Amino acid sequence: MNYKKALWDGSDPAYAPGAVRSRNFWYWKPSLKYRQMGYAKTSVRLTGQEGDGQELIRARECRELTKQMLAHFQPEDEKYLVGTWGWLIHHYKTDRHSPIHAVKANTREGYVIYMDKLAGALGDVLVAATTYPLLCEMRDGMIAKGRSPSYIKKIFTHLRIVANYGVLIEHAPAQKISRILGEMRIPSAPKKTTAPTRTQVRAIVDQADANGLFAFATGLLFQWVFCLRAVDVRGQWLECAPEDEGIVRELARNRHQRHMPRKFERWQDGLTWEMFDDGLTGFRKTISKTSRSMPEPLWFDLTHAPELRARLHILGSAGRKGPVIVGERIGMPYTRDGWTQAFIRCRRAAGISESVKMMDTRAGGLSEAGALGLDPMILRDAAGHQNVATTDRYVRNREANIARVVQLRNAARTK
Repeated sequence: MNYKKALWDGSDPAYAPGAVRSRNFWYWKPSLKYRQMGYAKTSVRLTGQEGDGQELIRARECRELTKQMLAHFQPEDEKYLVGTWGWLIHHYKTDRHSPIHAVKANTREGYVIYMDKLAGALGDVLVAATTYPLLCEMRDGMIAKGRSPSYIKKIFTHLRIVANYGVLIEHAPAQKISRILGEMRIPSAPKKTTAPTRTQVRAIVDQADANGLFAFATGLLFQWVFCLRAVDVRGQWLECAPEDEGIVRELARNRHQRHMPRKFERWQDGLTWEMFDDGLTGFRKTISKTSRSMPEPLWFDLTHAPELRARLHILGSAGRKGPVIVGERIGMPYTRDGWTQAFIRCRRAAGISESVKMMDTRAGGLSEAGALGLDPMILRDAAGHQNVATTDRYVRNREANIARVVQLRNAARTK
């Protein structure tokens, strides 16, 4: 049986291979060919029922179940012809010598997402048949579909990454593509010009307290006061082996995943009580993103942050061990999505504009500091960056800086 390309790239969201209706319910059934080859004959009931408006969800479930069935008989490395982008991408993800294994687990997760998108779009295309006009058409096609400059930039960045890997393994066609991509200029997304203000962050923190999310409110204050990334406050859950030490959890599997291997995640990178001194006058922490280039822990002084110290005393009253910021509902550290959703709910309840994003909290703190006229090198250290150019992307008070220059020049002229 031949399946549509939409099975792999989702280009037809209504494509539902294997879907069978019985009365008001829908089921997925493996095809006769694969049942005869020994695949389990059991059908799988899909989400919802006829007429509930969830057709696209059922279609996606059918595609996933069909891919699982095909993978049972056809390993992924045999799905693509040798020399295609799909073949090269698969080897980039699985080769034990691949550069992908040298990056942090959360970065690797992002790489895989975009590599899978590339495999869906270019998987059957030979690397040797890829040309500059084809790449231009790919770029223009994304523009026509309304893809953001940021998305297009990421797609081409990951295309360069896999092409460069092709050069490393001496796949000759990849050398040509690597040169072409090196000469192409894909515009970056425009730099943001706004960031949350102190008043806005205060309103969201107060709303979180009112909603019973005291730990979340404290974590958001840590982000604001010390210009920390959310991951360095709440931590993150990364895939691990079941025998790994620390806080480990097994991911739940739904009925469609019952045949798949069990997966585990370990919590890391967030604030722990062991980082704080006994008097809660400060804490010592290695910044997760620069942990390899700057492995030495930094000291963060809390003596000028009385509210945070008071909150820490309250949080620590139940015992100072393990993660500092723990969700009130489940008693476990927040996930990335859970943290973002808590921010959105509190922002909405506080009546703050949707343009205020949690990810920009750090930029808001740095912009406020920049408006005070602090030396760029000081801002760089406060942000935990290696160079000032990186910090500059976070500072968004250019209009205020322009006004200040005019003010200073006028003052100098009237002297």
